[in-house]
Amino acid sequence: MPEQRAERIGWWSLRVRITSATTAIVLVVLAAGAVGLVGLLRSSVVRAEATTAEQQAAQIAAETQAVGRLPPFEADEVIIQLQREGRVVAVADDDFAGTPALPVHHDSRIAELQGRRWAVASSPVQLEPGVTGHVVVGRSLKGAGEATRSASWLLGLAVPAVSLFVAALTWTVVGRSLRPVEQIRSDVENIGNDGAGRIIAPRGQDEVARLAVTMNRMLERLEKSRRAQQRFVSDASHELRSPVAAIRQHAQVALLHPETVTLPGLAEVVDAEAARLEELVSGLLLLARVDERSSGALQEIDLDDLVLAEGKRLRALGTKVDLTRVGPARVLADPALMSRAVRNAAENARRHARSAVAFELTDHGTTAVLRVDDDGPGVPEEDRERVFHRFERRDDARDRDSGGAGLGLAIIAEAARQAGGSARLETARLGGARLEMRLPSAADQTGPT
Repeated sequence: MPEQRAERIGWWSLRVRITSATTAIVLVVLAAGAVGLVGLLRSSVVRAEATTAEQQAAQIAAETQAVGRLPPFEADEVIIQLQREGRVVAVADDDFAGTPALPVHHDSRIAELQGRRWAVASSPVQLEPGVTGHVVVGRSLKGAGEATRSASWLLGLAVPAVSLFVAALTWTVVGRSLRPVEQIRSDVENIGNDGAGRIIAPRGQDEVARLAVTMNRMLERLEKSRRAQQRFVSDASHELRSPVAAIRQHAQVALLHPETVTLPGLAEVVDAEAARLEELVSGLLLLARVDERSSGALQEIDLDDLVLAEGKRLRALGTKVDLTRVGPARVLADPALMSRAVRNAAENARRHARSAVAFELTDHGTTAVLRVDDDGPGVPEEDRERVFHRFERRDDARDRDSGGAGLGLAIIAEAARQAGGSARLETARLGGARLEMRLPSAADQTGPT
């Protein structure tokens, strides 16, 4: 169990990747924001000190001009000097006596003095007639540095803390979001080879719930396909076994009682059963190719040529055939499959007809309709859909002499489906069964050239 847990939540699991990516993005954004905020704070504080220095310089210069001397001013972080010709002649605070002269500029500047940085501003003042001095104010930027360091420490602790909080929140949210996905994976893993199990769909209408519903539908289709395949294999095995058993039975009788079986009689039985076996194998191979082939194998064919050829073949076999209602029609279909379908339709009609078979082919512009009628007993309505299934036969057609293994109509249905059409059974105008195929016209699908 721990190994499975470790495998499920590995280093490259979706949960880890989403959490890592989200945390990394948040960390980068917060770090960049913190650096920008610290820089903005430092710039704002320095600009505020410089502005204050300019204002103080102008105010003190005005007072000095009025009283004729530099007024006293005591502050630990402020240097006020009265300079004349670059020399300090007075200071407002005796604690800064002996301090080197601050630079005189027309605007505020940042200067280095005694290993510290100062915001320096100056203002001119008239000391004596014809003598101009300058009041220079320097404000220490020590407070700006302390504020910047405090903000840096605070943000340095806040950014990782917020990133960890986002990581934990993302880990929890993603884990809860992926929990239904893990449940689906576990349910699918526990479904046996028979595909009979189903996924427990979570509540709601979100993407995960729709995924569970879709997977249940897929499992249902797979189960139906598996059952159909099993039925197909079982029915094919049974149908293939019948002619082989008949051949073996007659051969064994000929070996054990040669006086009762003539060579021509044995050859006739073997030939008939071999022909039936060949037809059955051919039908199975054709259906197998149809199941594997895509619609890209379709070609434009003249359906009327196939119908006329089958009509002539039935006439040669002694069947009365009506071809007067066969008109031109072109369809997109698999040539081999459609040829076999028309052959099966003709054989099915000949096998059940009492005396006559009629073909009708019309092109309605968008749809080509092929009808094959016979004057036989017809097909009851309750059997008309079932007989199109593979290996499905009516009870009166199950003997070998009546022909077929239940693949003839199935091949017709597959040919119509692959061409984009449909096949159905109805009552013929001759009183028997009518096989109708409706196929999209090739002209309607290809358009004008």
